[in-house]
Amino acid sequence: MKLPMIIVHGGAGAWKDDRIPVGIEYVEKAARAGFDVLSSGGSAVDAAEVCTLFMENSGNLNAGKGARPNLDGIRELDAMIVDGINLQFGSVGAITGIQNPISLARYIMEKTDFNFFAGDNAKKLYDRMIQDGYRREIQAGEIEIPYISPVGDTVGCITVDANGHIAATSSTGGIAKKLPGRVGDSPVMGAGAYANDICGASATGWGEHIMRVVLSRMVVLYVEDGLDVMSAAQKGMDMFERKTGSEAGIIVADKEGNFGYSTNAKAMPISVIRSKADNLQSHACMKEE
Repeated sequence: MKLPMIIVHGGAGAWKDDRIPVGIEYVEKAARAGFDVLSSGGSAVDAAEVCTLFMENSGNLNAGKGARPNLDGIRELDAMIVDGINLQFGSVGAITGIQNPISLARYIMEKTDFNFFAGDNAKKLYDRMIQDGYRREIQAGEIEIPYISPVGDTVGCITVDANGHIAATSSTGGIAKKLPGRVGDSPVMGAGAYANDICGASATGWGEHIMRVVLSRMVVLYVEDGLDVMSAAQKGMDMFERKTGSEAGIIVADKEGNFGYSTNAKAMPISVIRSKADNLQSHACMKEE
């Protein structure tokens, strides 16, 4: 038995050697938080939000509290959540003044007739979300994790619940020294993340180039065409590097709980848990792999 399962990445990039263990530590903690939701009967979307919230709140990854500032010294955040069972998603881009864009992305998906909000108007929607009681704040801009739980670069995860339903996320502060208003791949459906009823994927790396090849959707398509998930991840990265000459990473999981990953960057911390809490694998996927 491979379900439920979760795979998490902490971002692909030029990780300093002494920071790689820190990245592994926090993706492992995030995976445990998300898996606790799954093992308690929560949905794939529930677990994906909790896992990503944990990473946004950690302060040790390029998302939420730990996000890189733009050239004006301001944290502009992007995020997306995808519900594979119905091909729905919520996205937020270039939002300031909050720490947890992933919860707003879910609110957009579930409580509005739209999919993508950006900038000041996204912040207004965040304020409405809090007023509606959809999520509670611990303090201004910081969401209280809404489910009981024991516990780089763009962060993201893929969750598969006991019914084989898939969710995927992506959350980031963007590339270093970005121009104000820049939005990368993280909130773009099919680029930063994608999920359907067969497979899900979450990408990390240089967003401008990930968008050019719609990396997450392409990797899922390779699985739909018959490749196993590890081969699909590797084929996606080969295609990405050939077409763009840039760096990225990808994680992927199918409805059976099979998973794959690949990067052409120096390192990408990942963590995987399948079927039971003590069935955990964590390491840094390296370029040589």
